[in-house]
Amino acid sequence: MLNAILPVFLIILLGVAIRHYEWLPEAFFPSIEKFSYNIAFPALLFAGTAKLSYHGSQVGELALATLLPTAAMALLTLLGLLFTPRAALPDAARSSVFQGVIRPNTYFGVAVSALYFEPRVAALVMLALALGLPVVNVLSILALSWWSGSKVDAGRVLRTLGSNPIILSTVGGVLFSLAGLSLPTPLMNTLDILGKASLCLGLICVGSGLVFSLQGLRPLALGFTSALKLLAMPLAAALVCRLLGASLPVALAACFYCALPTAPNAYIMSKQMGGDARLMAALITLQTLLAVISVPLSRGFLPWLEGMV
Repeated sequence: MLNAILPVFLIILLGVAIRHYEWLPEAFFPSIEKFSYNIAFPALLFAGTAKLSYHGSQVGELALATLLPTAAMALLTLLGLLFTPRAALPDAARSSVFQGVIRPNTYFGVAVSALYFEPRVAALVMLALALGLPVVNVLSILALSWWSGSKVDAGRVLRTLGSNPIILSTVGGVLFSLAGLSLPTPLMNTLDILGKASLCLGLICVGSGLVFSLQGLRPLALGFTSALKLLAMPLAAALVCRLLGASLPVALAACFYCALPTAPNAYIMSKQMGGDARLMAALITLQTLLAVISVPLSRGFLPWLEGMV
């Protein structure tokens, strides 16, 4: 898997270098991020999911194998925070810990899975993201609202989900496939070209947002959060797959999804909704670096699945 992860990290490091050495204007990053998030990445997700033939049992298995570990880690996090004094971890930091446990990095996940897995498993990773993103977005908004002391606005939550281009494009691709439809080849090739561009641009933006500073760090919070996200969650996914008797492609996609580092846009949400943005940036940076170990290790959590087909 190193051959799939190393190119991704090199592109992320390119983003770090562009930001650090100011090779491009500061306006480059928000513009490219907006283009990638709203146009190019949705094109990739729609094209990938629209090409896949879905089996009802696989979708159900994948939903359980991704959402049950997410729910379990969310509960473990809440339990840990319950016994943590507020003097040691203020409310704003608690919301960042919660986000750091449950949110996956979509750009990293799609880029690595496309290089490492066969197309069918890579498409299942996209489907896992489509299943998980609405849930983790709702939970993150609730956590940020709760710990910031603001009132939860159900309408705002629904509007956020209903306008999320990643969710809409993936759900659209699944429905397109289930309806037995197919796009003309020139149009599908156009989406493929846009999709390939999105991975490079998205990873550069991920690199530009990494923070390498020891100021204000909370080592215990970083360790606790990263251990749950990168070790406990994929292990829980493997256990769920074993209990369900899931197929090997589903198990690979689920464990891979659960081993992904936390999402860069969690930093934006923290800044906008009163979370600890500094801690969130540190979590994103640390987990992205540790992913070179955790993502390959996630496949080692499948010793019970060797006989699956």
